[in-house]
Amino acid sequence: MNVISTCLTGTATILTCRKIAQSFSENIYELSSIRHNWTPDYAGSLKQRIENIMHQYFTEESLTDHLQKHGKFYDLMVAALKDISVFKAEMKVDFNHEKEFQNNTFDKLGYLDYYSDAKNGDHFSLYKMMATFRRNMTPELQEIILSGGIDENLLNRLLTYKEKLAELKNCFDISSGRDQLSAELKKEINAIYSEVKDICRIVNAYYSFDPVQRDKYNFYKVMINLKRSALKPA
Repeated sequence: MNVISTCLTGTATILTCRKIAQSFSENIYELSSIRHNWTPDYAGSLKQRIENIMHQYFTEESLTDHLQKHGKFYDLMVAALKDISVFKAEMKVDFNHEKEFQNNTFDKLGYLDYYSDAKNGDHFSLYKMMATFRRNMTPELQEIILSGGIDENLLNRLLTYKEKLAELKNCFDISSGRDQLSAELKKEINAIYSEVKDICRIVNAYYSFDPVQRDKYNFYKVMINLKRSALKPA
């Protein structure tokens, strides 16, 4: 059976890409003014590539089942994102006069590499950040951090998210599909996911002062608002 068709986050990802691609297509004449390769043809091609994958590798039953389950899963993502953001804010307060230690700690725990993408909806980056956080949080570092004002319960929660979010790695490590996914399909899925994330990054900046439009290109917000209507063709 196809790996991505049995993966909860994989299903949500392709549906989210589809939703964002539709918004992108609807605004392409405005957005074409900021990037020369953003044309109606490009927007249409992106939508068609997503539809081809949807048609070939998903069933309505699998999509419906996963959409019904995704609420609980994203509650966990919300909790993790909230905790890593609160931890970051508390570190800035507690070690305000120790910038070198603060910066080194953020680097060691994955904030520099993964935090920005994670809070903007890249759930694989969230998994990688929590894995990095868990791996590099030594007893010595814990002792220093807890000497400030961070509650031990918050730190303990952060150390558990790697296991709780393990499904993210299984779902997005597409290369682990081996013979279940062809090399061509792996390449196409990765390309679509990458393109949509890049579109979101640029369009979010373009719509900085238009929150309604901006939210249509926030990967995370679009994902958690997936409804059964998302199954209908764009």
